[in-house]
Amino acid sequence: MTIAARRRWYWALFVLACLCLAAFVPLYLELVASPAEPAFLVAAKAFGRFELFGASIPSPRLAGAGIGLGALYAVLTLGQILYSFRTTVSSEVYFFSFWVLSLALEVLRLVVFVLAASGGSPYWQMIAAKGLLFSRYAGYLFLFASSLYAAGFRNEKLGTVAALIVAVAVGLATSVPVNTGSYAASLELRAGYAELHAAFFAVASLVAVADFLYAASSAGETAFGTVGLGCAAFLLGRQLLVSQWNPFALVAGFALLATGSWLFISRLHAYYLWQ
Repeated sequence: MTIAARRRWYWALFVLACLCLAAFVPLYLELVASPAEPAFLVAAKAFGRFELFGASIPSPRLAGAGIGLGALYAVLTLGQILYSFRTTVSSEVYFFSFWVLSLALEVLRLVVFVLAASGGSPYWQMIAAKGLLFSRYAGYLFLFASSLYAAGFRNEKLGTVAALIVAVAVGLATSVPVNTGSYAASLELRAGYAELHAAFFAVASLVAVADFLYAASSAGETAFGTVGLGCAAFLLGRQLLVSQWNPFALVAGFALLATGSWLFISRLHAYYLWQ
């Protein structure tokens, strides 16, 4: 894949992330305008309040803010990739950029909330939930592919690999049942096989980090060791940002995401600049 083709993909992903960030604004305003204690979240035992110094903030507003941070992170990080990789290519960064977009697509959680709060069709809630599952599966598979290229896998047909990942993610997302009457505090519908989901994401994360560390030891390149640490940091940050509504956890998650991604991108840029 040529540099120009990769740049077109980076621009496309950046624009999609910007659209997600733009969509976040009216959706979050709709959330704020809804009842402070949504009946459907209370019934699902997925509602809470954060109490500090006399302030009491409903959990949906905090979880929604976390979604906005994820979209902002995606825009900033894809912007960094666009700026850094103008004349340099990296298969690892190419696949990583799709993982970054999956954070912006977390805005689908707000779509689920707004539909539920307004009495919207459970069918459309399920469609949004399936879209969210697809983005998560695809994101982790893209990151796994990124780590495989670092560990020595070679296939210049990046588009074919990407298409295969999308097909697998679609298959996984469509096969997972979604309970349209069960909500989580993170503003999403609960999906079936929760333990299998957690295991899939955990294994994909561990293997990705291990691949980058393996690349550092096998090639004797310290840059990949830093990349592996950055990968571990942004994966932990992502987990905090998408699963928690405590504001301290959200801030820590965003900080880990930003720091880990900066290490990942900057070290790979420096490495490939001299290749």
